[in-house]
Amino acid sequence: MLYHYTSINTLALILKNKKIRFNRLDLVDDVSELDGIPSYFSSCVFVSCWTGNIEESIPLWRMYTPNMKGVRISLKKDMFQKKEVKKFIGESFGWEHHYGPLSAEEAYTNGKYMVANIFENPKSFFKKVIYEDEFAKFNHACFSEEPKGIEISLVDLGMYKHSRWSFQEESRFILYTNPLLPLSHPLVMGSKSKQLELAYYCLHNNIPNTSTFIDVDLEDTVLQNISVTLGPLCDESDEILVNCLLAKYAKNGIVNRSELTGAIRLKQ
Repeated sequence: MLYHYTSINTLALILKNKKIRFNRLDLVDDVSELDGIPSYFSSCVFVSCWTGNIEESIPLWRMYTPNMKGVRISLKKDMFQKKEVKKFIGESFGWEHHYGPLSAEEAYTNGKYMVANIFENPKSFFKKVIYEDEFAKFNHACFSEEPKGIEISLVDLGMYKHSRWSFQEESRFILYTNPLLPLSHPLVMGSKSKQLELAYYCLHNNIPNTSTFIDVDLEDTVLQNISVTLGPLCDESDEILVNCLLAKYAKNGIVNRSELTGAIRLKQ
């Protein structure tokens, strides 16, 4: 099982939309996480952050829920839909037949970015974070200049953080993207095929990603069996709201009280 600390409002959106939001790595709370990653790739990484620690974490309650009145959701690691993507080979781009969390339209032809690791490096989708004081050198080692262009090791990229964050015991899902030029760009001339052919143009020319998040569909049977732990300082009204949400969107879901209930008092 994986665990994610968040607000009741975010829980409502997850249940209603049946999606998990991946946020851009350059917008997360650890501002040093991009150390060692070249600027041309800084807007290309999207993450959904979880922890595998079954024990409740006071720091995570404090950091990621409003006044410790949010929730901790529990879902199976294999939480995302497996969508069939049929093989496509173009003149200078394409993809093999595969199953993944994103459809062909979502991953390749959405007009904003192309996801790079869904079938090429499927092992790079989920990682347990390794904590190192000199983590930046590991990020830097993922990039190398080759005669044919930039070579990026996606298997290791996004796997390291500074040891000061080790209390998170983080596991994460990662999507790596290549920004796409807009159809209106003179080089694209309104052609979606040309847009994909120029997928690496933005990287080579340091053009950032305009998207700030990617929403990924959850497997319905997994979501229906969600387990939700109320924050240590949740009151009766919060519990009513969470129970109502599960009654409407996840009838097999379970609501638990925090083991820390009654053990924490916020300073005034």
